[in-house]
Amino acid sequence: MLTKLLLPYRLKFIGLALLLPMTLLLILSGVYEYELSWLTWDGFRKTGDLFYGSDENFTYEFAYIGTFLSMFLIAFSKEKIEDEYIQKLRLDSLLLAFYLYSLISILGTLVFYSFDYLLFMGYNTFSLQLVFIIRFRWVMYRQQETLTLI
Repeated sequence: MLTKLLLPYRLKFIGLALLLPMTLLLILSGVYEYELSWLTWDGFRKTGDLFYGSDENFTYEFAYIGTFLSMFLIAFSKEKIEDEYIQKLRLDSLLLAFYLYSLISILGTLVFYSFDYLLFMGYNTFSLQLVFIIRFRWVMYRQQETLTLI
């Protein structure tokens, strides 16, 4: 069994604790241009270069990476009891998530243009993990519900 490739069980709870604040920060910084002052880098670009000298704020990047990592921790942490059946459910969920990710990517390529396409592809990176988490948790819930009825 290849469970050595999964993260430890306790990291799922760290991911769950980080998901809501990081997603909220991502929405606030992306939609409302909210910035955390401690994430400003003074003189990030030097004067005289191709770009003008400026201060750069990395709130959006911090939130994006934090949301991605929290979803990664949730998706790829072991279950308390990890067996071959759960591995099969993981694989099935990952396959479905990849199919939907591919479909969403193709549709987005046909619908969006220029900068909107870049925004779409940026947010589309979350769809693979999101679909996997939702489908895997749903199947695990249904299996647990079935087992308690027997």
